[in-house]
Amino acid sequence: MRKNIALILLFSILAGIIVVPISSSQTSSSISHPLILGNISVLNSGKIPYDPTYYSFEAYQIHPPNVTPVVIRIATNAVFNNSGLTPYIVHVNIPKGNYSMEILNVSIAESNGAQYDRPVYIFANGVPIFWGSTQEFFNSTAETDVTMFENLLSGNVTFQLVLENFYDAKIGITGIYKMNVTLYLYPGNPPKGLPNYFIPLFLNNHNYSYIILNPLNDYISQNVTIPNGTYRMTLLLYEEGGGLDEFWYANEPATREIQVFYDNRLVGVVNPYQTIYTGGIDLFWWKPVTSINTLSFHSPYIIDLTPLLAISLPNNTIAVTVTNLETALQLTGTAAYDWDIAGVLMLWVNESNPLVSAKLLTAYNRFIDSSPIFNSGLVGEYYQEGGAYLLNYSAILQFKDGIEYSDVVQQGRFYAYQTFNALYEKAYLGEKFMEYASERGSLYNATLYYNIYYPIFMQFSVFEAPISNPHVIPFNLSYAQNGTLDLWLYYNYTNIFDKQNLTIRTMENVSAVGGFSGIIEVINRYGGAVLVSITSNNAVTAKNLINYILLNGNGYKEIFSAKGLQNSTSHFAGYYIYYKVQFIPITNGDPPNAHSEFLIEPIHFLRIIV
Repeated sequence: MRKNIALILLFSILAGIIVVPISSSQTSSSISHPLILGNISVLNSGKIPYDPTYYSFEAYQIHPPNVTPVVIRIATNAVFNNSGLTPYIVHVNIPKGNYSMEILNVSIAESNGAQYDRPVYIFANGVPIFWGSTQEFFNSTAETDVTMFENLLSGNVTFQLVLENFYDAKIGITGIYKMNVTLYLYPGNPPKGLPNYFIPLFLNNHNYSYIILNPLNDYISQNVTIPNGTYRMTLLLYEEGGGLDEFWYANEPATREIQVFYDNRLVGVVNPYQTIYTGGIDLFWWKPVTSINTLSFHSPYIIDLTPLLAISLPNNTIAVTVTNLETALQLTGTAAYDWDIAGVLMLWVNESNPLVSAKLLTAYNRFIDSSPIFNSGLVGEYYQEGGAYLLNYSAILQFKDGIEYSDVVQQGRFYAYQTFNALYEKAYLGEKFMEYASERGSLYNATLYYNIYYPIFMQFSVFEAPISNPHVIPFNLSYAQNGTLDLWLYYNYTNIFDKQNLTIRTMENVSAVGGFSGIIEVINRYGGAVLVSITSNNAVTAKNLINYILLNGNGYKEIFSAKGLQNSTSHFAGYYIYYKVQFIPITNGDPPNAHSEFLIEPIHFLRIIV
């Protein structure tokens, strides 16, 4: 599935990882976790008819303006075989113009044999503009709104397409991916307040923004030069867990926060989403219905750093670290907990209006984490951990032509609990956080507001018995798994710039129940596996979404629902029981808060299929 096929304690063979039992190395007791496989690949035996043009697609769909777009073909059938992180480079001239919206579509087809799901990244001049993954077989399509990058996507642009594919012919992993990338430019008045200067962060040897952090290297920093005349500054980070942290929310410790530092001050916290790729946990759950933020990530979180313009311009340092990686190493004795990070610093620059003087008024940051708490009981081991943070920065910025006052508040809390033994695990992780950023003055007025909640509930049971020597790779296992999962996204976003108000309200849920049994061959120390034979396969996955996108009260409401079914031991494609999507126009409307329309607090439906 992912490139670093994870070994995480998650209830799933489908993802392709095997979790090493964590007994005395992780806790004071001898109780171990069920054996979890993080990434499994299967050969597709026969096609099953399905209705959609694309086998897999995101529920979150962007409804474009009713105008004919300018179509820019960035790549057509770009081939990714044993590609790794080497980018497919395309130089494109994008016509200058006025565009009210820009949408990037990424459609991918797999052929030539079995393959894991693989990460997909697209960069423009080194800046990350798309973050997603493939489907393991057949085809998929996804899109993202790239209007925020309109001033980057103009003129001569170098695109770096990355699909991190690998071969392993000796065990039949030979699938090839072909990628089509298209940019749609919709003529109209551009949104107000778009950034006009971009600094890609943490460039790698391929000259695009991408680094990997782990317990032995959990901190990365970069010197940045801020142009004089910068009057607003924000940060966008993309992230995903890999290796043993592909399913970090089922590990101990189960909390991960990405901390952002500016000149050694903690200035931001990114709460990672529990993205589950199409080989993850139970690979049949996601065929054909995919999880949330999988084929493309569609709930970005932007941190307003404008008050930090008051600190020592023009040369500064930005750094990020991931919490609890060192603790994971101490508990388990392994450093195979990876985090992939990409980011961009977005600036608003007017060189004719330089910053004359500035004063930082408030600089407060507090971050606390309880650390893992373990207790033994009749059922097994109990784990819990919680934390919270509060950040506040404010400043007065005196420019040649006016004064701006900037105030940014971020706060959040996170909590995890688990019950587990050698055969069973129940886990919950919740992340609630908000940001309120305000700029007021004679140059411009702006407000950025987020209110977000990421909860995941899961339980699973696993039986495994070695058929061959488990200390010699590859080895075979008799394996059976059943479980349930509920994953939610509550996303409230408001961006106001000089009376232009963009509002997004999203509630998305995916629930899965079922399991499978058979014989698997474990092919590496992380538990990457191939399904040798299957004796049972039953799974039902449902996905629902309600989404509002309004500009000054005008826009649409999207309602989406789909359900997929697996009930065959010979045809693994599954099929859609139904899928429905509806767009409802809204005029002079005001969308509700995500929680108020949908439900106060999600309730987990727990049951095990036997």
